[in-house]
Amino acid sequence: MAHMDHMEHMDHSAHHHVPDDAGHDDPCAHAGHGHAMVFHSGVCQEILFSGWMTTNALELFGSALAIFFAGVLYEGLKYFREALHARASASTGDSRVNITKSECGANGPCGGTAVVKYTMLSSGHVIQTLLHFLQSTASYTLMLVFMTYNVWLCLALVLGLAVGYFFFGWRKNTVVDVNEHCQ
Repeated sequence: MAHMDHMEHMDHSAHHHVPDDAGHDDPCAHAGHGHAMVFHSGVCQEILFSGWMTTNALELFGSALAIFFAGVLYEGLKYFREALHARASASTGDSRVNITKSECGANGPCGGTAVVKYTMLSSGHVIQTLLHFLQSTASYTLMLVFMTYNVWLCLALVLGLAVGYFFFGWRKNTVVDVNEHCQ
């Protein structure tokens, strides 16, 4: 019975609009800093940083648009890394890059394509390392956006990735990306 008494006196204000200091209803007063572990479609959403908080549909739409473009750019970055690698395998002028066919055989499982082996301090390897850093950071950041469980942000992200793949994926030489971090 004591448990029921406690339930009757619980604060249920989380389900109501709370007036702010100016007397206006604040639709996000109940949002707090906790993260729902279920999909939801609310407009009040904290995204990645404490300063990136949406409080209305227009702000959520703008954030979803930014996340959509981030997804497109992420796919573009993946393509750009592969294109740089393909360009390095096509040019043999850089003495710091060893291009060999011996690892796959003349017409082995690699289809006779060249394998690029950068040296540790070659400019190609340094650039690929920096781009790998950017891709890893973007991958985990986009994963955290998806983990807001906000349906609109998740939808914007996967649509951005799909549109990015549509624009860049047809130009790729490989189907499976072994460098993908969050798939």
